[in-house]
Amino acid sequence: MNILKSLVLCLLTAAFVFAQQVPQATHPVPSDSTISLEVAPISSSSEIAVISPPLLSSSSVAETFVSTPVVTPEGKTIFDSVRGHAYNPYSTVGAASNVRDLVTTPSDINGQKFVYVSPTDRLGYTAFPLGDNGSALLGLDNSPSGNLAALILGYANSAFGVALNYSVSKVWWDSSSVSSRYTWPGDNIGLYLAIPLSFATFYINANWLTYGLSSVNRTVSNETKRDYSEIQGNAGLTGSSGSLSYDGYLNVIRTGGSVILPNDDKLVDEYSYLGSALNFNIGYAALQNSAARVIVGFNNYFSIRIYDKIDNVRSDNIMSFVISPNILGEVSLSDSWLAFAGATHAINLIAGNNDKNSKTSRLEIAHRDETGAFVGLRYQKPNWAIETQISADVFNNPFSGFNGSNVLAGFGGFVNF
Repeated sequence: MNILKSLVLCLLTAAFVFAQQVPQATHPVPSDSTISLEVAPISSSSEIAVISPPLLSSSSVAETFVSTPVVTPEGKTIFDSVRGHAYNPYSTVGAASNVRDLVTTPSDINGQKFVYVSPTDRLGYTAFPLGDNGSALLGLDNSPSGNLAALILGYANSAFGVALNYSVSKVWWDSSSVSSRYTWPGDNIGLYLAIPLSFATFYINANWLTYGLSSVNRTVSNETKRDYSEIQGNAGLTGSSGSLSYDGYLNVIRTGGSVILPNDDKLVDEYSYLGSALNFNIGYAALQNSAARVIVGFNNYFSIRIYDKIDNVRSDNIMSFVISPNILGEVSLSDSWLAFAGATHAINLIAGNNDKNSKTSRLEIAHRDETGAFVGLRYQKPNWAIETQISADVFNNPFSGFNGSNVLAGFGGFVNF
């Protein structure tokens, strides 16, 4: 009950802030999760503050709501320090970055000094100076598939940033007549590069993932191979201009399963395909002062999937256009408390159904699933901070209790230096 009361207090305070500060004018707010048919592209980061700006003192909080908006020397706000996984789960562009964004745009590692641990996400990260002009990142994370852990290594200076994401699970087995190699789901390697430019940050990355048990079995006379993997790459630009932030990138993916028999016949999984997606995400700070802001965002992509041709079966192609409007609001309640909340859903236009039947077709436009929403709190001091979040899942069955999957969608803590 104390948690719910705190969250209600946060929302009421945020409403009061804007009721008092924002002029009575009309602000246009336009009306992603990737649907099951789409591949979730590697998310890219928003802007990251190199130095955490000073916090508001408790005695001046009330005054800031009626004063001229304050901007920190580097154009950052009190919300722009690196955040944990409880913050911005819907990837609203223009919000502060979380620790995983330092991997996808590793140039932002430069200047960071912190330790972050999240018991709910089972991960930990630390960033620290390395050499005279650089910084390093060490992460203990998890593979995007299976149950494997993952090691993250990164380095950045003022000119570039690089990162490696590595998770391995392979077994070699030999006998007098048979030799085998097995690769377990979750075996993964990712390489990331980011280069700061004068107007934006250019980033490029590639990732190889084994999502199903793969093997090579050799005997004296034959060989059988099974492969269930995907390889994908992204290249894009992310930056901002005034109140508008953007992130645009191209994604290419090849995924699917195949079996090569001893006679060299190849059997292809019906879900094997080559795909490409053009993503363009924007976020606009529609309301903002020195102690509160609201970002209205649109995460959009257009994708094409070309499915592998299977003998005696027609292979279909699928095109889709997905728009995910999203909202992120946050407010400073005092010099130590920040509250944040957000919502999103997806609108999909899909052509194609991959039913391998030339006599059928499908065109669909629909809102997918339900709107997702979350509310969170951050308690911070100069050298440490904790964050927690409650997502919409907790309200699906309020009598289910604290079962570990429906309440603390994100909880973690920072030690800052």
